[in-house]
Amino acid sequence: MKKVFYILTAVLGITFTSQAQFPGGGGFGGGGRGGDRGPGGMGQQQQQAMPDLPKGNGRVSGIIVDSASGKPVEYATVALFDIKTGRPVDGSVTDLKGAFLLKGVPDGEFKFVASFIGYKNFEIAKLTIGKGSKEQNLGNINLPPDVRTLAEVTVTGEKAIIEDKVDRLVYNAEKDISNSGGDAGDVLRKVPLLSVDLDGNVSMRGSENIRVLINGKPSTIVANSVADALKMIPSDQIKTVEVITSPSAKYDAEGSAGIINIITKKNTLQGITGSVDIAGGNRSSNLFGNVNLRTKKLGVSVNAGGRMMYPPTGGYINISRQLANGDVVRTRQENNGQQLGGFGNVQLSVDYSPTTKDNVTLSVRNSRRAFNLDNTQQSFSFFGTTVNPTFANKIDTKNIGNNLDVNLDYTRKFEKENKEFSVLAQLSQNAGDNSYTRDQYRGSTEGELFYRESNPNKSLTKERTLQVDYQDPISKYAQIETGAKMILRHIESDFRFNYDSTGRGIYTPNPQRTNIFSYDQNVFAGYLSFLFQTTNKWGFKPGLRYEYTQLGAKYQDAPAVALPNFSTLVPSITISKSLKGNKTIRFSYNRRIQRPSIQFLNPNVSQSDPFNVSFGNPNLDPEYTNNFEVNLSTFIKTTTLNFSAYTRMTEGSIESVRYRGGQALFDQLTSQQGVNVGSVIVNDNTLLSTFQNIGSNRAYGLNVFAMVKPVKGMTINGNIDVRYITLNSPSLGVKNQNWTYNLFGQIQYQLGKDWSAQMYAFGRARDIQLQGTRGGFMGYSLNILKEFKKQQASLGFGAENFLQNAFSQRSNLNSTTPGNIFSQEQVNLMYNRGFRLTFRKRFGKMSFDGNFFQRKKSVNNDDTKQGGDNSGDSAGGQPAGGGATGGGRRGGGK
Repeated sequence: MKKVFYILTAVLGITFTSQAQFPGGGGFGGGGRGGDRGPGGMGQQQQQAMPDLPKGNGRVSGIIVDSASGKPVEYATVALFDIKTGRPVDGSVTDLKGAFLLKGVPDGEFKFVASFIGYKNFEIAKLTIGKGSKEQNLGNINLPPDVRTLAEVTVTGEKAIIEDKVDRLVYNAEKDISNSGGDAGDVLRKVPLLSVDLDGNVSMRGSENIRVLINGKPSTIVANSVADALKMIPSDQIKTVEVITSPSAKYDAEGSAGIINIITKKNTLQGITGSVDIAGGNRSSNLFGNVNLRTKKLGVSVNAGGRMMYPPTGGYINISRQLANGDVVRTRQENNGQQLGGFGNVQLSVDYSPTTKDNVTLSVRNSRRAFNLDNTQQSFSFFGTTVNPTFANKIDTKNIGNNLDVNLDYTRKFEKENKEFSVLAQLSQNAGDNSYTRDQYRGSTEGELFYRESNPNKSLTKERTLQVDYQDPISKYAQIETGAKMILRHIESDFRFNYDSTGRGIYTPNPQRTNIFSYDQNVFAGYLSFLFQTTNKWGFKPGLRYEYTQLGAKYQDAPAVALPNFSTLVPSITISKSLKGNKTIRFSYNRRIQRPSIQFLNPNVSQSDPFNVSFGNPNLDPEYTNNFEVNLSTFIKTTTLNFSAYTRMTEGSIESVRYRGGQALFDQLTSQQGVNVGSVIVNDNTLLSTFQNIGSNRAYGLNVFAMVKPVKGMTINGNIDVRYITLNSPSLGVKNQNWTYNLFGQIQYQLGKDWSAQMYAFGRARDIQLQGTRGGFMGYSLNILKEFKKQQASLGFGAENFLQNAFSQRSNLNSTTPGNIFSQEQVNLMYNRGFRLTFRKRFGKMSFDGNFFQRKKSVNNDDTKQGGDNSGDSAGGQPAGGGATGGGRRGGGK
């Protein structure tokens, strides 16, 4: 199997490197998916991938007016083209006053073109940007009406939904009409290379070992639960999603699969503007609003919103275990519950540019959530063909979080194009409460209440980050980047246990199961990377990053846990080549480290289900990954194609491990892993779940993406990712390997001037785990959007999974290791049929902002390995209640 992928990688490299160059490419900038590249039309040309170098600080501005009436022309398209190559440099559309501003224009000579429906094009054959002419104000530009060609002219300046940049794939969420009334998880389901499971956990090419950033910044809410963080971001507020599969040395060494950067919409127009978004449906409701005030030097933005969710849950579990005497014990658990909760956030952002080269940005964001799951669990025992109800549980799980992020950033630009210095600081804190109560009845819930327990588990995560970055183009085709970073992280898990052995009295605290676990992780890093291109269309970006990690852990009433400090050297390199026929091939290598997060380390023992007990492992070591990827991008007329072959090799992989155990095995495991548990009683037929460095995890994959525009107004996107996963644990004597895949397809069609429709569907095959598989699932939707008043308002309708009420997701775990023989079948019922109405209203008077800073620098804490379970803000690896299976990363190979 390995040889197949090595050969495939070599063939891709040899075949396409041997082809000739094509003019106008350019190392890292040449090629890419490119979006619309059909014949004719300025928008088709604008979608070509542009070079990362050079990027300047020139500006071109003006106002487009109707030559006959003198009134401004709204939404006219303007663009700059390089005179020598004919390639686009920048483009935009005019605002409500007909004004436009192109920023960051490099030095050179360009052709300027302005166009709009029903008007003749306006062109300036030669427009120079350089010393003494950095700013070009073109004044009023008169567009003469052209009635004869009115029926033939179309606006072609729209971005494609999917763009392929040099080092990342970009999904333009704001161009997808289905992204209304949902959350960030709904958006990520439509991004090639990504998959989102039914709990909201995100994976990239089958691995949940990723880092999610919001506007390039980390947050403790994301660090503790990616799934919960995504639910707190309204889909209407997402501008783009960037997927980075081969991070450079500039990024933290964490996240072996890659980085996802969610960029929210930001107003760059002067004046007072805002919008209100409302959505309501049978599974959730949203309300979001924002107000923006911007002048030439000062910008203030306030946005706030919330979401209510109320989906039902259900499913069942069948478990078979072989006892020490050879007898087989079979049990069945049926679950039925209802979730109810909400998310809310408010953010204040202030940015000030005292000069055209200096910018200071302050942002404060507070996010909160309160979620509750009421679950009824009925347990049965099998004796031959006889099935008897044994006991029932009523489990009440709460998930409460309060997150605060404060960011202060300073950026300095220079006269020299693309030269930049920045200092970035962040304070982030998250307080969580992930607790449960359980009432146990004899037989069924109609029987006697004979036992009660509660497991409060509060957590606190604090992060302080300081980052300094500097970049300098040392020549026209070369750039150096360097910087340093410090992350100081402190995490606490305060877990307690109370019980009532009569079921009718008051709770009695159990001091032996009460403790506070503290964990400190400090990371000090520095990096150096180069970016340079050659005249024969080669591009190179080598880099090296060094990180030193200090660790400390202790219990409140016990000696500190001995955790060693360690150093890590992380190399990376990307090589690209532009080829004849609009093709670009790229090879990437990087080494990554993944430190276990508190979600894996937390020693709290979750015993809400007495048949399934889970706990963390404070003695986990970091895992190390080597990533190799070969990528080919090309386009043929209106069709864009991208092929990727990749290999991901992880040593010391952190995986969820299950044991069929009793008291003796439980005591042995917790003692080996340094878990201070006190007096926990475990039955002989209990399934124990924890985390361990199991050995190796390999993934060999092939990804194919295609985008085509068969007719005017229609776009079809499709993506398939096929991979072979191998997990091997010599210490446990367990190995599992098999094929798996993800599929995605989308069609969007412009029905008329103000009407559009979209359909999409996805499928995710089973995940390969160390001791079995986690079931696959699918989904689909249909969306219709109507816009009013020159796109200042819109009304939409969406239907999801409308052909059936619920999806069944079937997972299987098994072990044939002597002394640890068991099998478990779990079926989750997901009630995902949904219908919703959405409404958006924009308001305010606008004109283009002259702010020199289009895109701010930001703190990127790309670190700590994330778990796959939707366990909220609990500072631990296991949800505090309700789950029938133990915690753990839900994806098979990373």
